[in-house]
Amino acid sequence: MHLVQAESVDNFLQSLGLEKYAITFQAEEVDMAALVHMTDEDLKAIGIPMGPRKKIILALETRI
Repeated sequence: MHLVQAESVDNFLQSLGLEKYAITFQAEEVDMAALVHMTDEDLKAIGIPMGPRKKIILALETRI
């Protein structure tokens, strides 16, 4: 199991200072297994702004 998948979405977002978006991921039923496969377009589609999207994508790329 990859380290990133053992982590919760809430903890992951909190580590990036993006915990205010946790409710969005919960509403969309996104867990870490799904998050690691989400693209910038996917994040945009659920309403995540540009800056946070880039932070999330970069963090996922460096943690896997």
